[in-house]
Amino acid sequence: MTYSLRYSIQAVEDIERVIDYIEQELFSLAAAERFVNGIFAKINQLKINANVFAVSIYEDVRQYDVAARHVTYKGFAIIYSIHARTVVIHRIIHNSLIKK
Repeated sequence: MTYSLRYSIQAVEDIERVIDYIEQELFSLAAAERFVNGIFAKINQLKINANVFAVSIYEDVRQYDVAARHVTYKGFAIIYSIHARTVVIHRIIHNSLIKK
């Protein structure tokens, strides 16, 4: 099954914040571009394999949806849930913000 993607406003803001941090604090436009390309490539993979990741056991993930899942990219958790034929991206947060 192929899923469509939908981003929450918060997820879009999360990505923008990470990009701003890389550009402004690390002074690397190239690194920001690599991060953007990489995270969107990882998210696009969810179009075909979103259901291979288990529903999370972590409350910090499940607060976004009782059936929320997460996959990581370079120290960041992409928190999402599946609704019929749509993958909803809820948040992109640093892994350290998920209590394990």
